[in-house]
Amino acid sequence: MRGLCPVHDGGMQPDAPAQPDGTDPEAEHTGTASSSRARDHMANERTYLAWLRTAANVMIVGLAIARFGAGEKVTTSAVAAGAVLLVAGGLGVGYAVWRYRAIGRELEHGRYVTGASTRGPVVAAVVLVVAVVGSLVVLLTGDVGWQ
Repeated sequence: MRGLCPVHDGGMQPDAPAQPDGTDPEAEHTGTASSSRARDHMANERTYLAWLRTAANVMIVGLAIARFGAGEKVTTSAVAAGAVLLVAGGLGVGYAVWRYRAIGRELEHGRYVTGASTRGPVVAAVVLVVAVVGSLVVLLTGDVGWQ
């Protein structure tokens, strides 16, 4: 039995109505290989910027914890917890730059290998979670024995 979706069931898409200016709305989807390559590069740049935003936010949280983690006074545990997050954010920036450049080179050469593996993003997520949990542990244990 066929499904109800004509696109995914092998049927044809219905004709799209013309735009008010008379242009074909599907024309942008039937571009040349160079427009496809441009879209790929822009998608790579958007992903790069998302990695940078995430890393910057991790570093900002690290700075905030280092400054305000223990309330009114700066403690060794707050600075250590903040430093862990600063390092994790710095690693995130480094990975973002490496990934952006690697994928850019691959797109230029017509192959795509780096993004096919999920190892890098999974490792980055694990590093982030470990850094956050480590910072939390350092903050909760306080300056016990650090004198």
